[in-house]
Amino acid sequence: MEERYGKLAIANIMTSIWLGDWDTYEAFMNEIPEGMRKELSFHSLYNRDEVQLWYDNHFFIPGDHFVSPYFSSYTKKSEDEEVRRHELLCLIGLYEKTAFFFPLEQDRLPDHFGNMTAFMSSILQGEIKAEQEGEQDSLKQLEEIEAEMLNRYIKPVLKPLLDNAATKITLPFFKEFLSFYAEVMREDWMEAA
Repeated sequence: MEERYGKLAIANIMTSIWLGDWDTYEAFMNEIPEGMRKELSFHSLYNRDEVQLWYDNHFFIPGDHFVSPYFSSYTKKSEDEEVRRHELLCLIGLYEKTAFFFPLEQDRLPDHFGNMTAFMSSILQGEIKAEQEGEQDSLKQLEEIEAEMLNRYIKPVLKPLLDNAATKITLPFFKEFLSFYAEVMREDWMEAA
């Protein structure tokens, strides 16, 4: 259970960064223990004014420094539009399985990394509740959805995302954050469950 709470805290922090919600990010960082804060190497590089400005340049405004925050931008270029549309519909279907409607409240498409990470937070909240209430079937279903989200939508695009960001991301905070995000999602996420 403790591991799930830790993953939830990390997912919430990553969601706030992906969505550029700096008030929420700062609130989360103020709530977590000092020891955990030190493990989040990107936080020591946080300067709100710089981060806010470069967030727009890196993830919002197309240009020389733009890195798309959308899953569909990193799927294989050889895939036709029909395959991409199918993947997006499957992602939306995954959201609907758990009544996750967060993307509808945001000015972002469902395949935005912020929305996908918020979905992971939502799943973790459900897992915590199911575990507390002893609902093993619900817990197992949620763990399967979490694994599908990670293995189908997040892990396959980490390398292309990092490759694209390597020449475009200039702010150390975001460089460190993307490395952290990739490492956590690639290696540590399911092990922590």
